[in-house]
Amino acid sequence: MRLTPHRLMQALRVGGISAGVAAVIALAGPFKYEDLGLPFPDTVAHAVLFYGVTLAMLSSLPKARANEVAMIAILLAGMSEVVQSVFGRSMSFHDFAGDSVGVAAAYAPIAITRLRELSRLHPHQTFAEIRAADRRTSRAIGARTATEQAAAKLATPPAP
Repeated sequence: MRLTPHRLMQALRVGGISAGVAAVIALAGPFKYEDLGLPFPDTVAHAVLFYGVTLAMLSSLPKARANEVAMIAILLAGMSEVVQSVFGRSMSFHDFAGDSVGVAAAYAPIAITRLRELSRLHPHQTFAEIRAADRRTSRAIGARTATEQAAAKLATPPAP
């Protein structure tokens, strides 16, 4: 069997699904954190868990935008706290904060790389102009692209 990008992505998806199931079991199961005997606080464990979950999501969903994957991971973090309260465990803002730190730690290198790329490719454009010119950005029906807006500004005579 040859190792191809497609086979590697399949393996990453299986690993990501397995990690997700394990995370659900760990967060919603009848386990007490004290029984695990981990040498660090519960909040750190949440950060490490969601760092891994976010990396698994980012690696197994190559066509998804990284910021959307990070937002989904934050949403999952909030939902996991709600689920914990439903199953009789404590819902904690500190745990949610740890989850968010884990997601941010996984997303930060991607955001920094993207910022470096934008500073090389579009050093003098505003972020709004870059977003308007992005082909992937959805626009309202009938909305004009940045190029069309710039052309319209040049075509209109100045007001007296």
